[in-house]
Amino acid sequence: MCDHCVIDSVKSRMLSRRGLLGGGLAAAAAGIASPAFAQDAAKPAVAPSMPAKAIADLTHELYPEFPTFFGDQQFFMEQKFSYAEHKFNLFELRVNEHTGTHVDAPLHFSADGQSVAEIPVDKLMAPLVVVDIREKAEKNADAQVTPDDLKAWIAAHGDMPEKCCVAMNSGWARHLDTDKFRNADQDGTMHFPGFHVEAVQMLLEGSAVGIAVDTLSLDFGMSPDFAVHYAWLPEGRWGLECIAGLDDMPATGATLIVGAPKHRGGSGGPARVFALT
Repeated sequence: MCDHCVIDSVKSRMLSRRGLLGGGLAAAAAGIASPAFAQDAAKPAVAPSMPAKAIADLTHELYPEFPTFFGDQQFFMEQKFSYAEHKFNLFELRVNEHTGTHVDAPLHFSADGQSVAEIPVDKLMAPLVVVDIREKAEKNADAQVTPDDLKAWIAAHGDMPEKCCVAMNSGWARHLDTDKFRNADQDGTMHFPGFHVEAVQMLLEGSAVGIAVDTLSLDFGMSPDFAVHYAWLPEGRWGLECIAGLDDMPATGATLIVGAPKHRGGSGGPARVFALT
């Protein structure tokens, strides 16, 4: 379709929508004038009873230079239409599934696990458990969440909630715009925190649906074998990598909402992640 055809189509739809809105407003005005509406309007409005919740965004903004596991650019934006020339903006995106704040689906490390589109929505909303390892990560970039860290959390806060997501807060998010986020040495080996395989094996004994990290990988950077990915994902659990904002989250009590993408057969994808506190 030619550019002018697209523009004419957009204008036509905008005019059509304005007409629909106009008709709707006229109908509303007529309703206000009716006696029945007047009687209803005289009744006091009752707001639905809902507990007050603060909403936090745990998603990093995605941009072409966002650090990646392999070191190469994985997110591209090309502008196809501009407001200055066409009176609307439109970008074409090209993105590796595992870029920015993103979901690892079971299919990512299994032959026939659930794709990202097949993850049940009731597993994408979960109580959030935050395990704070910032102190040891500050001393050792290769720090890992261990069973002892999980036991310490339980000793302090009680049993983990059913069907929760367990997130590692290593403080690594503050390094996002620096070379330390990948923290690669001269031979290319990266050094950043992650989960220890024994910790996820402990979590697999319970009902946790997901784990999350504020680094580039569920495994720590120098992992030679992706042991955590292979232990966790094939069991029908999901992971979140490059999560943001954990410093502001309580150790327990928040609810995580994962806006996972839904492309058929996908092994994961960039996600918008929220927390209700």
